[in-house]
Amino acid sequence: MIYVVIQFSCIIYLIINAQFDHLNTLSASLIILSIIIGLVAVINMRLSNLNIVPTLKDKHQLVTHGIYRFIRHPMYTSVLLSCLAFTLTNSHNLSQIIMLVLFVDLIIKSNVEETLLIERFNTYQDYKNKAGRFLPFL
Repeated sequence: MIYVVIQFSCIIYLIINAQFDHLNTLSASLIILSIIIGLVAVINMRLSNLNIVPTLKDKHQLVTHGIYRFIRHPMYTSVLLSCLAFTLTNSHNLSQIIMLVLFVDLIIKSNVEETLLIERFNTYQDYKNKAGRFLPFL
């Protein structure tokens, strides 16, 4: 649960401190891309699989099609891209540190999730070797 608290605290901080009057083409593009990735991820995963806590539901299904074919954690990708856009609008060093904390938190949170997925699904390790964690092919 601490991962979720850290995640949402970082997101809220970055949104509140974003300077939207400094939004440039790169930041706007990152926000648009993050919205597209997030929407596609939700459509591909089905709402019944959606869970903000790093646990698996009883009827959890492994999704490896659509965007999940290329990215194992596209919702985290969406969060990271939008928060990066907010960070780019703000020159405060604290925002950059908060962005780094968010990134590390999502790496740790995804590791916890992946441990559970490996335990539940025999095919997860093969899937993990084929799809990038947050970015395709990485």
